[in-house]
Order: sequence, then structure tokens, then C-alpha cells
Amino acid sequence: MLLKHAVDLLDEGVVITNEDYIVTYVNPAYIKMFDLHQEELIGKSLQELFPEEEKSKQITIQSIKNNKELSVDRLYYPWKEKEMVLEVYTKFFEHEGERYVITRIFDQTRKAKEEEQLVHMIEEMTANVVTIAKGYALLPLQPILREEQKHILLERVPAQCREQSISRLAIQFSGITAIDNDWAVLLKNLVMNLQMLGIEVVLAGMRPRVVMQFTQNGIELSDVKSFMNIQQATKYFLENGYRPSFK
Repeated sequence: MLLKHAVDLLDEGVVITNEDYIVTYVNPAYIKMFDLHQEELIGKSLQELFPEEEKSKQITIQSIKNNKELSVDRLYYPWKEKEMVLEVYTKFFEHEGERYVITRIFDQTRKAKEEEQLVHMIEEMTANVVTIAKGYALLPLQPILREEQKHILLERVPAQCREQSISRLAIQFSGITAIDNDWAVLLKNLVMNLQMLGIEVVLAGMRPRVVMQFTQNGIELSDVKSFMNIQQATKYFLENGYRPSFK
């Protein structure tokens, strides 16, 4: 009785079934999570309750069938016109000579949405090609804090330049205070990718410390001009036959 009271207080959803998939217990959090009623569940088979559930989402049923405890970190689960993201764990136990499986379910929908928003924000900050004039754009570099930012730079920047018909790109370094060898190699690969697309790349606003770190890491950017600031880079484009059409 004490154990039941304790499980009733848990924030995670808990459902207990026997080896015939019959529901013997659900806690209030489970009922609330799936907007169900206890009388709809107790004594019913999971196969009867969720007849249209995809096999890949039948975690408790698969656990019993395969006699294997399962854990799923991220299960995308459509339910009642909602797209839920669940974390699910199963565990076997015995009670009065019968074998049961307890399934613990954590609703991670809100957390997943927040992570998606964070990833989107990181993508926008990492690869934000800003069109200054027709054919001329600026890429304000941001510090690389996560591994995925490297892939975002290499994939999204060339794609954005093609989409915006950019022929000349100024990479602004004013937001970068230090680099390591990986950072330097990443930039070299980015510049090479852009050059292969026929885009002229110049660097602007590089700090003396960053210049020294490029030298220390033995990274050379051939045929890439560098300027003290964006104003100088723009002047270079103007003086070399480029006449932007400002929007």
C-alpha cells in the first residue's frame, strides 16, 4: 500500500502489465499524460487498448515478447492530434509467483521542442549570410561552441551563397577572439568550398592574436585577401570593378 502511494506521487507515467499484456496498474501521471481514465485501462489488454499502434512504438509489448528489458531515449509518439516525445524504460519483476513488467514513461516533448529551438538558433547564429548588396554578402563568424556548428558552417554557408546568388563574400572575424587548429582547418575548408563555387572570399576584422594562431598552426589561406574591417573590404570590392546594386 505504501509503495502504491509512493508510485502514485511520481511525475513520470507508470503502467504495470502482466505477461499477457493485461494492465494491472496505472498511476495518475500516466492517466494525465495520455488523457485517459483509469477504468478504460485496468484489466484491458494493451493490444486491445492500442490496436493501431505501430510495432516500433509498442515498447511494453516488445519487451514482453522478447523477454528483454528495453530503454528508448527518444520515442516520437503521435497521440490525440499531438506529437509527443517520450523516454521509455521497461523492467521485469515478480509478485506472488507472477511475472510483471513495469513501464516508466517520461514526457520529454517540451524539452525536445526547446532543444529544436536551440539548434535552430545555433544554426542561424553560426551560418547567417547577410546580403549587403546584390551579389555581395557578409558572414559574421561566431565562436564555435558545439561540434555540430562545424558541419553547419561547411554545409549551410555555401548553400546560402548559392541561394542568394552571392559572388563575393566578406567573412567578418571581429567576434572571434581565439582559434585552435581544428578551427583554422575548418575555415580553410570553408574558404576552399566557396572558391570552388566561384565565390571570391575576403577576411575582415581579424585580431592580431588570431593571426598569430593561424601562423602557429601552419594554416595558409592562398589567394585570400585580408582587411582590417568591413569598410576596407567593401572599398576593395568597389575599387576592383564591383558596383553593387543596393536593395
